Amino acid sequence: MIINNLEIFFDRQEGSSLFFKTNSGQKIVIDEKLLENFSGGSQKLFLSLDDKQILGQAKDVLNEILEINNE
Repeated sequence: MIINNLEIFFDRQEGSSLFFKTNSGQKIVIDEKLLENFSGGSQKLFLSLDDKQILGQAKDVLNEILEINNE
């Protein structure tokens, strides 16, 4: 896991680009197509990046996420 549950805060939207900030002031830009059901504003979001591709059924993916978070 490269980044594990980095909390990001919505800053603004310009066109289809959503701008977020971290607690340390770093900026992250994500295309709105990547965030289904994002309502903006006070919705809490966390960013996680991994160096491995997750394969398998939804149940397998959920179990893998739970195992990583329990380590």
